[in-house]
Parts: sequence; structure tokens; C-alpha cells
Amino acid sequence: HDAGKYSPTLGFDECREAIAEMERELFGVTLDIENIIVGQSSTQLTHDLFITLANPGDKILLFDPTYANYPGQIKMALRDAKIVRQRVLDVGRWEYKSEEEMAEDFKEIYEREKPKIVLFPSPDNPSSQVFGDNFVKTIADVCHEGNSFMIIDYAYKTQCFITPPSYFSWSPSDYPNMIAVHSNSKWGRGLGRRLGWVDASPEVIDAMERVQQCSILCPDTMHQFAFMAYLKRALRNGSLKRYLEEVKEGYRKAAEVTIEAIKEYLDMPCLVPQGGLYTLMKVGEDSDEFVKRVLKNTGVLFIPGRGFGESLKEAVRISYGPHVENTDVIKEGFKRVAEYLGKS
Repeated sequence: HDAGKYSPTLGFDECREAIAEMERELFGVTLDIENIIVGQSSTQLTHDLFITLANPGDKILLFDPTYANYPGQIKMALRDAKIVRQRVLDVGRWEYKSEEEMAEDFKEIYEREKPKIVLFPSPDNPSSQVFGDNFVKTIADVCHEGNSFMIIDYAYKTQCFITPPSYFSWSPSDYPNMIAVHSNSKWGRGLGRRLGWVDASPEVIDAMERVQQCSILCPDTMHQFAFMAYLKRALRNGSLKRYLEEVKEGYRKAAEVTIEAIKEYLDMPCLVPQGGLYTLMKVGEDSDEFVKRVLKNTGVLFIPGRGFGESLKEAVRISYGPHVENTDVIKEGFKRVAEYLGKS
């Protein structure tokens, strides 16, 4: 029966059609099914993208800070690849650089290094900042001229607290060198529901199909059946938009509580989240040591910043995502840390 059969390598047409309808309904993205490949997860799809787009020895540009998993994925997929970093955080002011400054830095680094891929999340992990239209347009234009690829990781796209930038609605027909990676886990608050998809030009999707045949063969059949059935029903009755708004509002309130608690109890520099699940707090000392001693003495766990880039060697990532339903836990955690550090 259908539930037990192999899926096509690209995913079932009905699932890809449902995804295209969802992206059109939520963000105004114009997609055909030949622009979409379904995979096991965004992690697997990103790995396959590296193999599809780049050769061993090519350069890949990542921002500093950025998602900690990218460097390991790159090294696994392309052993001799060189990772190039661009600092986007002004550590002294503890805020992201202006769009103009980031754009100029990018053009200078691109001209010098000629990366094959430029990869970044928006909203960002670990900073929960959303890159502006002008900066992303610069990246897209430079990549197009240089025959490189811009990959945007949209794991937190539905959790954007500010007015969404216009590039959220860009499609591969507008920017053939742009690729969007999506995860089913974050927006659905189901981290173990491993399903993802990529939007790209038909040429990239065709090449990814051949790679995915050798990596996972095909995406899971039952996950696709469940996903497309849910999307069809939830788009038709409007429940998907309502659900996403409720979830986003929950995260936004948790972010607000987190920032207020940092100011009240610790008075340390932090970034105001523009989306996503995190903030970055500057602790003013080696983050590895800070995390270990705070955990030992308070039971409160922060994530050391160094893994996200050298700019965070004296900073920690804080996730408010797990405590959306009980933000008092957030306040209690910072209160404990303040008492231990003698700030209360």
C-alpha cells in the first residue's frame, strides 16, 4: 500500500505542491514543484548542497557569529574546503554592524577570496538578528556576478518578530543563484519531526536529486503523507496562520522577558531578538570558564559562544525557546546567576 512504498527521490509531487502553496500563502514566494526537493532534514539537505555546488578546495563564506554546525558539515562534505569568515558583530558596541558597513566588508572579502558559497541563517542562530534587505541584495548581486551561490537557512523564518524583509518572498526565478533551506522542526515546534526542503532553480534541484539518491535515497513516506495532509487542511481552514501567529507571539514574549531579566538582574550587554529563539549576552570573560562555573554553582546552563565564532569568545548564547510556557523559569534562572555573581 502507499504508506509502505518508496517516495520519489525529490519527494512526492503532492507534498511539493503543498509546500509551494504554503510558501505562497505565508510569504508570497512563487514556486513550482521543479523548484523544490524534500529531504530528511535541513541538516542533511545542507550537506547535500555542499556536495552539489562545491568542489574540494573551494571556499565557503560564513559570518561570525553563525550557526555552530556549519563548519563541521562543511568539513564532512568537503574535506579540503576553506572556510572564510566575515565579522558582522561589533563587539565593542555589542550590536550588529550597519548594513552599509557589512555590505562593504562583504564585497571586499568576496573580491579577495572568491567563495563558491555564501551561507547564513535569517533570523540568525545564535543572535536572532534579521539581516536587512540592502545587505542581502548586495550578497545576491555579487554572487550572481561571480557565479557563486547564496544559501539562506530559513529555520526560523516563521518566527520573525519584526516586519519581514522583502527577500523572504524572493523566489529562484527572481534570483537563480539563491537557494533557500527550510526545516520542518522549528516552526512546528517538533524538533524530532525530521523533514526539510530546499527551494532552488530547476538546475540545482536536478543536481541535488542525483546527490540525494546516494545520501538518503528518498525522504520518508509517512512524514510526507502527514505533512501534506496537515498543510492542505490547515491552509484551507486558516488554522496554520493562526497557529504560527500564536507560536511567534509566545516566542516574542519569552524574548521580551529574557531581555528584561538580563537588564534587571545582570545588567550585561545583550542583543534584542528580532526573531528566532536566542539572544547573545556579553559576559566579559572566557565564555567556556564562565559557563562551567555558573552551571556548577547555580544549575543554570548557558551555551559558550566560541563555537559560533571568535567574536563570541567572551559571550554566551541564551535560549528562551524551551520556556515559552513558563517564563518564570527564565526570571528565576537569571536571579540565581545574579546572586552567585554578587549582582543582586
